[in-house]
Amino acid sequence: MPWGEIGLQGLGLVLYPGLLGACVIGFLLEVASAWALVPERGGPLPAARRVLTAARLAGDARGFPLYSLSALLLALIAALQVAAPYNPVPATDRNLLVAGFALAGAAWLLWSWGWNRGELDTGLMLTVQLCWLVAMLVPTVESETFKPQTLGNTQFNPYLAVKVASGLLYLLCLPALLHLLPESAPQGVPGGAGRRPPGLEGVGFGLLRVVLWLPYCGLFASLFFPPGGDDPLELLRFLGIVGGAAAIGVAIALNLIYRGTAFTHRFYMRVVIPFTFVTLGLGILSAVIGTR
Repeated sequence: MPWGEIGLQGLGLVLYPGLLGACVIGFLLEVASAWALVPERGGPLPAARRVLTAARLAGDARGFPLYSLSALLLALIAALQVAAPYNPVPATDRNLLVAGFALAGAAWLLWSWGWNRGELDTGLMLTVQLCWLVAMLVPTVESETFKPQTLGNTQFNPYLAVKVASGLLYLLCLPALLHLLPESAPQGVPGGAGRRPPGLEGVGFGLLRVVLWLPYCGLFASLFFPPGGDDPLELLRFLGIVGGAAAIGVAIALNLIYRGTAFTHRFYMRVVIPFTFVTLGLGILSAVIGTR
């Protein structure tokens, strides 16, 4: 790889849409979600203070946060794959599979940390992860590409139902993927009091959720909406789609939290899983029709 490309990758990883960009956008969305999910604790400023408090070290500070730092790096690698305006990484170098494997790896590291805590529904998380992979990969069946920039620009013509179904399935999976549900967040939901003194790993996984907003919601914008050029209006449009996807994910999470753990489990097992098979079937049918 030429040194120039390595420099662009490093610039994107550290600044935008990497660490700096993901932290700024993620912090704003984290505060908004904390305000929405725990409204009885005040407005945006108290929500922002709760988010910052969760980032403070409490409890045992010994050891090295290997899991959370590794998960953060994978999340930043996924962020480089989104079709964001002013992304220094060329569109030809972005790959859907890289983003998918990186985000799946970050999720598995969180599961490893919360596996024995009794606060993580591993079966639910695995189910949601598989459903999300279907939502992300089914559009590639018809377009025959793993480039997010190309997939977002694909209209599917008569096969628009495939894209709509995949996008809806993607949104249904967001609450669990972004750790907005108690069953998927061993570090506690945004704005909550926390479940225990987190230590270094807990602080790291709290920061992980802040960073995950951009890769998950940005990948949704890249896959299901036509990409734009490098200009301020297109950047605002991209951020609007990211914010809209995040708002839908928070709204679904708020409804599920209000209805309780049993309803959440039934919702994903009896609604989301069947809809996943419907989406997969539509993708296969469109591919069969397209070959004739």
